[in-house]
Amino acid sequence: MRDLLVALVIFGSIPFIFKRPFVGALMWCWISYMVPHRLGWGFITTFPVASIIGGCFLLAYLASKEPKKVPMNAVTVTLLAFILWMSITTLIAPSDSYKMDQFFKVIKIQLITFIILALLNSRQRIEAALWVVGLSIGFYGLKGGVFTVLGGGTSRVWGPPGGFFHGNNELALTLLINIPILIYLAGVTSNRWIRYGLFTIILFSIFSILGTHSRGSIVAGCAVCFFLWLKSNKKLLLSIAMVAVIPIALMSMPQHWYDRMNTIIQPDIESYDGSVQGRFNAWNMAFNLAKDKPFGGGFHATTRENFALYAPDPLKVHDSHSIYFQILGQHGFIGLFLYLLLWIMTWRTGRRVIALSKNNEQLVWCRNLVRMLQVSIIAFTTGGAFLGLAYFDLPYHIIITLVAILEWVKRYQLEHQPPPIRPRTMQGRIPNGQIAQ
Repeated sequence: MRDLLVALVIFGSIPFIFKRPFVGALMWCWISYMVPHRLGWGFITTFPVASIIGGCFLLAYLASKEPKKVPMNAVTVTLLAFILWMSITTLIAPSDSYKMDQFFKVIKIQLITFIILALLNSRQRIEAALWVVGLSIGFYGLKGGVFTVLGGGTSRVWGPPGGFFHGNNELALTLLINIPILIYLAGVTSNRWIRYGLFTIILFSIFSILGTHSRGSIVAGCAVCFFLWLKSNKKLLLSIAMVAVIPIALMSMPQHWYDRMNTIIQPDIESYDGSVQGRFNAWNMAFNLAKDKPFGGGFHATTRENFALYAPDPLKVHDSHSIYFQILGQHGFIGLFLYLLLWIMTWRTGRRVIALSKNNEQLVWCRNLVRMLQVSIIAFTTGGAFLGLAYFDLPYHIIITLVAILEWVKRYQLEHQPPPIRPRTMQGRIPNGQIAQ
């Protein structure tokens, strides 16, 4: 029954996608972040629904009168340069099927990302996409939070199978990225019951994050709390909420959770457990590989051959578990430079929006949204240091949302700027040398 319901919603949306391509963008976000077909039990779980919806969305967009022009600025140019460099490193790296599968997967995500950017040309569309993203991810925050509370935090919480955030660590980071989005949505909704529902999802997302038993989420969570307070317009209220909620959530966790968290900081490298040791080994391998090969190892850099050549311990073949070392090992120092530059340009875009919208009550929503998206960026760039999620589409959606907001603000100011002052004519003026009577 569940499979039929999900199939009905997914395939029933296709006519609406061809009628209004933006519906395809919303469906793509829903399928990408909620992975609803994986919640079934039968045929729908293995059906290529993402490819079907993505293909219909692409065809509908190309056949429509929707804008085909993507804003060109520092962010989009840097992103295009990063995509071009990844294409070059893919061609140079040794050929294998896994490498090409990963390459086409990344290119597909980036193509859809740019199309969605072209469609985000109004506040309604920007917020509609965020509602879909926020609630899709929030579903797993609510579900995992209830599981944690009922089970006393004794078992780990996992994400949806088949998605980018299936693992416990990945789920924790995704929920941290999503919380600022939910806070913004709660601030703009006029329905108090919806607002209460969003705050409930945020509360249970906190329990879900703790329930993942992710050590990296504690580090990223501290950064998120600090920047949430820093970016908030209601610092006192937020401080009271944090003091009331966080200690209660922490006290609900079992002793073995504290034992695991206590291993975050150790006196020396040798004192860390095998998981952390494997990451250190993989980070060294990626660094040594990038020094030896300027183009990196391509999308399939984590191989036994590369570990045998470049890792301190060649027998510990381990994923890099870091967005930075993932990019470094796969695309070299130039790839890492472009990736870091992309985030720097994105942050500067947010600062520019805040500066342009200052002292304008009509643009308050822009400032508030940008501040929350900046907190999401902090969550990803901090927590991503311990996870290999460099190609996760959620951070790229945040990037294009900031670009779309900047374009909206620029259009708004252009439409509402005062008319130019006409130059004075000689008619009615007193000629030079005459005195008025």
